[in-house]
Amino acid sequence: MRGSLLGTFLAAAALLVACSASLADRERDARAALDGRNWILARSLAEEALRSPNTGSDPALEWRLEQIRLEALAGDKQGADIVASLARIATSHPQQATPALYRALADKLKTAGDTGSAVAVLVAGDQRFPAEHEAFAEAIRSLQQRGLNPAETERLKALGYL
Repeated sequence: MRGSLLGTFLAAAALLVACSASLADRERDARAALDGRNWILARSLAEEALRSPNTGSDPALEWRLEQIRLEALAGDKQGADIVASLARIATSHPQQATPALYRALADKLKTAGDTGSAVAVLVAGDQRFPAEHEAFAEAIRSLQQRGLNPAETERLKALGYL
């Protein structure tokens, strides 16, 4: 009994230390998980840090955590979550939600092997930035040349990209 009580105490102490880590430490840990291709851990750590009440006081740190989260989603082939996140970010961080961000995330999804989600991100970017239509259409055509499944090809034809 004494051993289990000590184990419980040590686990609680470890949790307290983890919770009291600075946001910079949390960012570092999330970045390390991302660099180690541990998508789920990177996303979890970034989301936990983003929920911290202190995050809003440092917009640059908040954006770096958001980027880690987005990259982790891309690595984990979570395209629908990326599209939803970009819609939110376009409102909360409009200066960060650039055409380049959409294209970069589509590239990361393509690298992860999720071309369908890459197309969805590019279509969302094209809808958000109509002045950048040709760049988005070219990126979509490039994905199509690498081979899309028939359903994706039909979707792009219906949308007028092919």
